[in-house]
Order: sequence, then structure tokens, then C-alpha cells
Amino acid sequence: MLHRRRRPRHRRRTRRRVQEEVPHLQRPQGQPAGGVRPAHSRSIGVTGAGSPHLVDARTACARRARTVFVEVAPWRVMAQGPDPIRGSVPGAIRTSVRSDFAGRPTATSGHLPLPERTAVRAALRAHGVGPGDDLVLYTRRVEELSSAARAWFVLTWAGFRSVAVLDGGLPAWVREDGPTTLATPAPPGHPAPPLSYDDEGAGGRRVLARADVPEIAALGTLLDSRPAAAYNGTPDDPRSGHVPHAVHAHSAELMTPDGLLRPPVELRKWFLARRAVGGHEVGAYCGGGVSSALLVLAGALIGQQVGLYVDSWSAWSRDPSLPVERGTAPTRSAAVDTDCA
Repeated sequence: MLHRRRRPRHRRRTRRRVQEEVPHLQRPQGQPAGGVRPAHSRSIGVTGAGSPHLVDARTACARRARTVFVEVAPWRVMAQGPDPIRGSVPGAIRTSVRSDFAGRPTATSGHLPLPERTAVRAALRAHGVGPGDDLVLYTRRVEELSSAARAWFVLTWAGFRSVAVLDGGLPAWVREDGPTTLATPAPPGHPAPPLSYDDEGAGGRRVLARADVPEIAALGTLLDSRPAAAYNGTPDDPRSGHVPHAVHAHSAELMTPDGLLRPPVELRKWFLARRAVGGHEVGAYCGGGVSSALLVLAGALIGQQVGLYVDSWSAWSRDPSLPVERGTAPTRSAAVDTDCA
């Protein structure tokens, strides 16, 4: 009678020990033998507040000595009452969406068009900031976080390579005992040298032209980040409503009650529910390219590129030749779209 020869137990232990000591030799759960991932699998990289795009307040405090902080004021003041926090992050550069991260409107643009790249670079260079500096952007109020997202979009599009948004803004900074000051930051001794910017990559940001919008709405997913009342429109205004086939995706839903961006797992579910994850094109718009920039940032946190139609509804609605749709849109489910996996 033939007996099957058993593999020595010490060899099995050795193999297991090697896999534990060298993690990249382990096969991820669900991955087929041979190390080849299914075609629909996508690596989303580092996500959440540990990603290059978002930083939590504790980490920002720890890295304060080697970080350039940029305070971003919204294009209009919407909050009521006095500022709850006195002072700013020491040394922070004071900016605003209107003056620093938007260009001059034209007859055909939205009310907050993109500025010239050269103007953005020159403004930061005057503060001694170059393309390789580590920038952290924050707002004074949590409800203004989309303004920091707009600044993040513009700066990365302009070729700055290390730009992150402070999750929770200045309130989160104060909760972590981050220092504040009422002093005006001293002007830099000299401007930053004219170094090379990431022109070709443009930070991975995609700017959508008006001609891109109908195709993305019909064949991909176009997200409208405005409140439901603006999306639905009103019967007495024939140019109110939304781009036909756009999906309502209010940017406020991305936030937790304490003013932080939702965790990556929740963000991914939110995007999946709107058929906005996958290889098809995804775009976003709002009134002027501010709240929709928060959708672009959230997409980056889960590895999903979202193009930004910067001119947004303020340009689309002014052109009588462009179609407008009113009322609620049909629900779009990711369950029937295999490209959303």
C-alpha cells in the first residue's frame, strides 16, 4: 500500500512566517492565484485624513513648523453672528476665493471663473511660497469648507504639488489646542524663486468645458451639488432648475455633524449611490464652482476623478440656447451598473 508523503511541518511554518514578515507576498482576500487582480478592481491608494489631499488637525499641529498655512475666506459671507474664534493660525497667509482663487467674470463665464495660472503663482510667490512648499488650507467656519476645497482645486491645477485641506477647519485646530494669534503675519523678506510647476499633470485636476457637460450628463454622471430647492427650480423662473440628466448631490451631505468630511467608506457609498464611481466620466457643478469643488476633493479621497465645470449654473442658465430641466431627477442606482464596482 502506497502512503502519501506529507510535507514537513517546519516548511509550512517557514512559508507562513515569510508571508507574515514580507506583507507584499501575501495574496489579498478575493484576489485570484497568480497575483492578477480582476479587471474591475481598482486601487484607490491612501484615503481620508491620511491622504495627500486632507489632513487632520492633530497632524497639522505636529507639522506646523514645516507647513505654510493659508486661510481662505468665502466669496460671500453666509454665516450669521460674530466669528466664534478670535485669531488665526500663526503666520497664515490670508486669502479669499473672490480675490485669489477666481478670475474676472466675462459675458460668457460664470461669476467665479478660474484665474490665470500665472496670477495664482505670482500671488503665492509674493508671500515666499513656491510650488514645492507644503500648503495646508483652512477656513474659519466648518460650513465654509468648500471654499478651502476651491482653493485646493485651483492651487493643484496651477501646479503646486503639496496642497491639503485642514479637515474641520479652524474649529478643529482649536480643539487640538493649536495656537492662534491676532497679529498680522509679517511680509516675507523676499519672494520665492521661480521654480518649475507641475504644468503637465495639473495636479490631476480636470476642468470641464461647457461642451463636455451634456455628454457627461448623458453617458457618464454629472453631479449637481446645490441644495434641492435650487436643483428643482421654480415654475415662475424658466431658467431655474438643473442641467438635463444631472444627479442631485448636495455637498452638505459629505459632512459629519461636527464639521468633518465623512470617512472614505461612507464617501464611497455616497458616490456609489449616485453612480459616480467607476471608469465612466464623472463631473460636478454648482452655482459658481465652489461647493462642487468639495465633491472633487471627496472624490480624490476615494481615488475617483471628478471633473469640475467651474463656470457652473451661473453660466449655463444665462445662455438661452442651453436646455434646462426642472423637478426631481429619477433615482440612479449603482447596483445595475457593473462599472461602479
